[in-house]
Amino acid sequence: MPNWMADVFERSLRSPACADGTHGDCPHMCGYGGGLNPRRLRLESGMVLCKCECHSSCPVTGKTTAVPEEAWRESCSCPGAEGERVRQDQADSRSRGYIEALDAARARAAGMSREEIRDVYEAELHSRGLELPGEPVMDACAEAIASYCGRGAGLAGRSLAGLAKLLGGMSRPPR
Repeated sequence: MPNWMADVFERSLRSPACADGTHGDCPHMCGYGGGLNPRRLRLESGMVLCKCECHSSCPVTGKTTAVPEEAWRESCSCPGAEGERVRQDQADSRSRGYIEALDAARARAAGMSREEIRDVYEAELHSRGLELPGEPVMDACAEAIASYCGRGAGLAGRSLAGLAKLLGGMSRPPR
């Protein structure tokens, strides 16, 4: 009798490209994963590899289900891997752009209202050619910048005072 759990597990470790039969588009990865390495007794994470047979000649194919991202980046020779590396590099570049825009807005925000901070952040995003995030994200970024510049000290102070009051009340015996 076949082990249906093993079959389900093996099928779950296939990329969408291999599952659809478009093996030439498969980057030989189907996600990220992590867990305890029982041999080394430590937590490890990496790229979860597609277990399709079309990757049998790839240098990173082996007995492990996951490999360090650096190993996949440097050694995977599968046809879809280069496109995935380019996509990841573009995503990293965008992320750095958003962080740089936030830092630049923070550097200019002293003495500004939240609305002015939001306008400055929006201008910084535009100057880097980045898309504006949705309204809730823009509001949260303006709030975070304002808090960083000391405008949020009142809220932080009230939160700490509330926490101290709660903890103080917990240390007294009930009446």
